[in-house]
Amino acid sequence: MKHQKIIFKLVLLFFVICNVKSVSSQEEGLINKTKSQIKLTETKQLYLQGNIKTALLNYKEIIALNPSIPKAHFGISRCYYKLHDYKKAKYHAEIAEKNNPKVDEDLYYLLGEIYFRLEKLEKSKTSYEKFVSEIKSKQKIKDYSIDLKISQLGFAEHELKKINNEIIISNMGPVLNSKGSDFAPSLSNNGKYLMFTSRRADTKGGNVDQYFDHQYFSDIYLSKWDSIGNKWLNPSNKLGKINTDFHDASLSFKPDNSIIIYRNIPYLTRSGDIYEAAYTKSGSWSSPKPILNKDKKISNKINSSYFESSASITEDESYIYFVSERPTGLGKTDIYYVKKTNKTYSEPIHLGNEINTIGDEKCVFIHPSGNLLFFTSNGRKQSVGSYDIYYCTGGHENWSSPINIGSPINTTMEEKTICISKDGNTAYVGGYYDFDNMGDADLYQIDISSLQLISK
Repeated sequence: MKHQKIIFKLVLLFFVICNVKSVSSQEEGLINKTKSQIKLTETKQLYLQGNIKTALLNYKEIIALNPSIPKAHFGISRCYYKLHDYKKAKYHAEIAEKNNPKVDEDLYYLLGEIYFRLEKLEKSKTSYEKFVSEIKSKQKIKDYSIDLKISQLGFAEHELKKINNEIIISNMGPVLNSKGSDFAPSLSNNGKYLMFTSRRADTKGGNVDQYFDHQYFSDIYLSKWDSIGNKWLNPSNKLGKINTDFHDASLSFKPDNSIIIYRNIPYLTRSGDIYEAAYTKSGSWSSPKPILNKDKKISNKINSSYFESSASITEDESYIYFVSERPTGLGKTDIYYVKKTNKTYSEPIHLGNEINTIGDEKCVFIHPSGNLLFFTSNGRKQSVGSYDIYYCTGGHENWSSPINIGSPINTTMEEKTICISKDGNTAYVGGYYDFDNMGDADLYQIDISSLQLISK
């Protein structure tokens, strides 16, 4: 009997301990869940503020506490998408979908975007269609340009089947490219200078843009051609007063090797303006001034209170093409030009709705011949995906309908900037091709002699 009492007490004690552990475990789980919810809210704000890398680390910490939480996987996917790591974005988006297809109303839009970048075109279309069928806000369908994206999928499916082995794409190598973002290459008319934009650690001031995307501010870098070694020399951003502690970007060369650049300096350039720096006899560049500064009436019309992002001038300097976000445009940013008559330039003229779209025209480049106009856009149905490169033939005020430069130059990634050599045989592109890519946008040299653009 005594032994029975002892056994009973031991069993009772065992159940009490188990119950305490269970309650403790439940409380710990509740605490972790509450912590996760608070951190999810905070991390989403970091993402919306553009602090993508910190948001990604926070989401990963949440996953460590609760590996299956759908909102964290959705958040991680969005971060990886912003960082152009589409395979990892796909992995986490699919986990989020599996655990909770209703985790966020943008889930299927995100999946559509990811599959598009990965050339999984049928899956992309299915995801976009599912997004449309489930979304409550019909305005989002319009804002996200779903109809346009589905049209682009159809064009991409047809275009990517074409094989053009005559177009040769080459990464310009580690001398010019970095682990950061390298883009907007521009070649001088004499082929002696290559100017480009980069967001790397040695940017002037060494600071990051805490009010935009928490990446290094952009600087302009310049490389000289070594005709003896037949190579580009190490680029430098130590270019006198060209770079500032804020955003500076390369745009194009003038015929005399003077440069046209972009600047965004708080309390000075408003949303970002176009500047020019004269090439001096000593082989350097003067302090930049707003473009056409001698004619302030026109200079202030080119540089408006809105965002101006690109500019290119003809060899005879009679036309200046530029991109602006001003509200007179058809879309977000449109292409305009000014025309020189005698010694004065006209008021800015909209290039027209045949070239401009309701989307975003990002870059414009007028070839020295004056007979070829290149630009990038994400607003056309004839697109392999996102931003594509287009060109028009003919001449000023009489341009042909835009022609998609095609695959393999255009991909389902983003081709935002382009420059063409004077002989028309080489293109320089800032892109995300997978040829020895160093981790972000890189500079690429493309043999386009087979296109015979100059003869068109």
